[in-house]
Amino acid sequence: MVAVRAAGLNGADMMQRLGFYPAPPGYPQDIPGMEFAGEVIGTGSEVRRFGIGDRIMAVVGGGAQAELVLVDEGSAIDVPENITWEEAGGFPEVFITAYDALITQVGLTAGERVLVTGAAGGVGTAGVQLAHATGAHVVASARREEAHDQILALGADEVIVPDETLDYGPYDVVLELVGGPACPLSSAHWPWEAGSR
Repeated sequence: MVAVRAAGLNGADMMQRLGFYPAPPGYPQDIPGMEFAGEVIGTGSEVRRFGIGDRIMAVVGGGAQAELVLVDEGSAIDVPENITWEEAGGFPEVFITAYDALITQVGLTAGERVLVTGAAGGVGTAGVQLAHATGAHVVASARREEAHDQILALGADEVIVPDETLDYGPYDVVLELVGGPACPLSSAHWPWEAGSR
């Protein structure tokens, strides 16, 4: 049992409030929230990783914007002491998503060229930072040019508008977060054979 100190606000939460994105079965349908940070105030008999007073953050199927949340310890991670509650409350959803896509699924490595579309959004900013930390060459695409300097500060090597995507390729990896016409790439623009990665 965790006393919530901060919770993120994601697009899915706003869609749930409008009735377009129901929470998965077993999670509250009337309390949005997919990510939170808080202090452990109670544990079950089989909990081994965390104890009362520990600072944790996690992704849940819903209900993170409540005062109290039940979470499986396998879904939680420690909040470092130098991270504020607010920073931790908005961290898990975007960074776990970006990490899963870039590292777990694709295995991004140093020296590869990665395109991050929607780089001004939550998962996009996390993707830029993770790709930079990996040592990849990061090309970030963002429609709002007033955000370009901030994206460079996160570690992007180049920041472009979506219409310039093809001009800066080829790419080894694409973290595509926008969809549709914002991503005009076809197999002719990839540096590998179709289906190889």
